[in-house]
Amino acid sequence: MKKLVGIFAFAMILAACIPNEANDNVLVIGDRFFITQVNDIFVNTQEYMGRTIRYEGLFRTVDWFPTPHDSFIVYRYTMSCCGEDPIGFEVILPAGMRPLEDFVWVEVTGVVERSHGFPAIRATSIVEKPDFGAVFVWR
Repeated sequence: MKKLVGIFAFAMILAACIPNEANDNVLVIGDRFFITQVNDIFVNTQEYMGRTIRYEGLFRTVDWFPTPHDSFIVYRYTMSCCGEDPIGFEVILPAGMRPLEDFVWVEVTGVVERSHGFPAIRATSIVEKPDFGAVFVWR
């Protein structure tokens, strides 16, 4: 019986790690296992190139050296040895879109590509949401 319970528990954990697919073939990164799914995209970027993803987080404008312009990120926070660390992606805004205010909660949908050697999301839509989701994620 213990073995059966162990197998069932492992199957449930595995199922929770499998990305949620929307009907339109969009990879949805939800609150649960947010860090795991984002890390998988960073580690296995080539497998996700050109893939459409959707996730929610805080919008923020950042000034990253050596880019001569502002960059934008949509992220959440996690705890680490150094305190609260952001986890998410650089987001390339749709053509003509003006940046949002910092720290608003948004849903971003876009295609994975590379920017500065790291995965980034070329947004096809960014929608401000009235309610915040899980700002702090643990897995």
